[in-house]
Amino acid sequence: MKQALGSLLTWIVVTATSPAADNVGTGPSFKGPVGLQLYSLRGEFTRNVPSTMEKVRDYGFKIVETAGTYNLSPAKFKELLDKNNLKAVSGHFPFERYRDDVEGIASDAKTIGLEYVGCAWVPHEGDFDEKECRMAIDIFNKAGEALKKHNL
Repeated sequence: MKQALGSLLTWIVVTATSPAADNVGTGPSFKGPVGLQLYSLRGEFTRNVPSTMEKVRDYGFKIVETAGTYNLSPAKFKELLDKNNLKAVSGHFPFERYRDDVEGIASDAKTIGLEYVGCAWVPHEGDFDEKECRMAIDIFNKAGEALKKHNL
């Protein structure tokens, strides 16, 4: 599975950086542009954030989605994005922050320049039952109301 995922990522990168990539996203139904979810390179980011950011730029991406800032402050992470001509339009934040620190999410998102925020995972044990689902819905609804005030 890991090898297949690596092969897929390589294909995406090679395709995105090839001359044919100029035509990617030009079909009538495409609402583009093409971007990269930085989590795709999480292993590289944990080793060296600046060089991985350069790699993303060198692949030809302009638009990215964040999934954390790899132990950098949001301001420092934004500096690296800017230095590499990358625009983060969306980002994932941990569920616990939606529950406990929604204003912190808003502050970090604004610092990075995000338009959209999301959550990739709701912690749970075993099956995600109705009670847990309703609890998550309540938290996300409250967080959504607060984030809307920040235009997120």
